Amino acid sequence: MAEKGHTLSKSTFIRGVQCLKSLYLNKHRPFLRDRLSPEQLAKFRRGHEVGKLAWQLFPGGINCAPGHPSQYTAALEKTRNLIVEKTPVIYEAAFSHHSVLVLLDILVKNEQGWHAYEVKSSASISETYITDAALQYHVITGSGLSLQSFNIIHLNPDFIRAGIPDVHKLFCIQVVTDQVRGLGSFISAQIEKSRETLSLKHSPSIPTGQHCYKPYPCDFIGHCWKKTDKDSVYSLTGIPFETRARLAAAGHLTIPDIPDGLLEENDAAILASHLSGKDIADKDRIRKMIDGNVTPVFIAFLVVRPAVPVVDGFRPFGPMIVGLNRVDIQGKGESFIVEPGENPVYQIRNKLGQWASESGMIVHSGGEWVKDTLSQHYPDLTEKFIFLDLEEVFLSGYFYRPGLIPDAGINDIAAFLNLTGPDQINISQVMAGVKYMEVKKENMKETLKELGAAISAEADSCRSVYNFLKSIIYNEA
Repeated sequence: MAEKGHTLSKSTFIRGVQCLKSLYLNKHRPFLRDRLSPEQLAKFRRGHEVGKLAWQLFPGGINCAPGHPSQYTAALEKTRNLIVEKTPVIYEAAFSHHSVLVLLDILVKNEQGWHAYEVKSSASISETYITDAALQYHVITGSGLSLQSFNIIHLNPDFIRAGIPDVHKLFCIQVVTDQVRGLGSFISAQIEKSRETLSLKHSPSIPTGQHCYKPYPCDFIGHCWKKTDKDSVYSLTGIPFETRARLAAAGHLTIPDIPDGLLEENDAAILASHLSGKDIADKDRIRKMIDGNVTPVFIAFLVVRPAVPVVDGFRPFGPMIVGLNRVDIQGKGESFIVEPGENPVYQIRNKLGQWASESGMIVHSGGEWVKDTLSQHYPDLTEKFIFLDLEEVFLSGYFYRPGLIPDAGINDIAAFLNLTGPDQINISQVMAGVKYMEVKKENMKETLKELGAAISAEADSCRSVYNFLKSIIYNEA
């Protein structure tokens, strides 16, 4: 079980499955890697926290996690000794086989034998998770330990918090033994491919494409995409990325390469917009969405999606509105944010209802997160008042300007249309939620003030974009 050094780990193996060029660059040109975003770092922290919580399913275990890469050998030795001693529960059990290192979240010994458990901070199991599990099974059994089962633990999407969460209800355990065994040949072949790639003198020639973003955004996108031609099919930002990737894979690498009649009607309109340099503006449909006799109020929502629900009535990753900002048509506004730790539903309902009653029509942004939480927790308000998500105008293709990214979010859309100043605050929806959830008591006042300014900027973007679209209707733009 104990080997000196390793060539691959779980993360580098999965990286190689996604793209062998990324694997090579990660090993030999790490300085080209994009800086990890705060959102990605927060996701890593979330995974660690959920993994630790899942330990409660099998309490009393011994932790073998190495504190530093230099301690991998010690972790392997500690794991080996605990297995010899038939320790009932081992956390972060370390295994190595043919220079591939894995750390298993939970290893359990019972009367039937040894059982492996991998924890995922998601509410479902993806193909990548199965591949990850298959690699671990390959390494663990290859190192000499026979496994009776391999299991994936994930958050239960049907769990609704009612008091302190019971971990046995919060988590689901799915047996995937047959699936991982069935991938044995693939795992062996992929390990060999990875080793061959790492031994090359130069990075393999692999064109950019859909694999750069799926299953995970690659951290070498900045390097690999920096020389993308301005006439590349990928500059057709109004066309779904999957469609652009298919065009590139078929050899249509630049906009002039795309033959007439190949694209469907909506995508063909986007192409025509790029070729002509003219906007798409479906005035009739825009008018139906935003025109009316009611003067709206513009509201931005601060939404969080904790993996483990923190207040009663919510599911894992259930979107929860914890803050609001209101801006009227003249640009005057105010913010309201619920103090972390409190159940926000009652307070948000009162404030949202009060502001909505001033107009009857709320213009907002926020996409599916806001839509889901409004329908689930505030159906009385959505039935009584008009709620208009302004981003739908762009996602539906009613307005497009070459280079605009329809799903970029209202702040970025407003900036692209030159409707905001250079000093406008722009914090992503994800990052704002992270800041809220991770706020400390000693800096709570400062953080909530910062978040209030952020959602204020978003509400103002809604107002600016709304006025821009109104001007299009009346031929003023």
